Amino acid sequence: MKKKIFVMLMLSGFLFINADAQYVRKRPGFSINVSIGHDRAPYRGAVWVGPEWEWRGGRYVEVPGHWIKPERMGSRWVPGHWNNSRRGSRWIPGHWR
Repeated sequence: MKKKIFVMLMLSGFLFINADAQYVRKRPGFSINVSIGHDRAPYRGAVWVGPEWEWRGGRYVEVPGHWIKPERMGSRWVPGHWNNSRRGSRWIPGHWR
């Protein structure tokens, strides 16, 4: 019985550790090679999506800016941003509205 309780406590502990995995105390900065600016759109209706962060392998990695086609007519791209809380900073990815 003690072993079952111990295993359940260990598993629940891992769930809590994983829940905080995307929070960081220090926000990363973009490297000098990441594309943050843009010239002209490569085709009509193209929308510039600035550089973003993506959670991979236990850390945030930068995703360079790029042009994309809107999902539907009239939709607007909302850029990603950092959300601060007591737990740290967490990246909220950009999305269509």
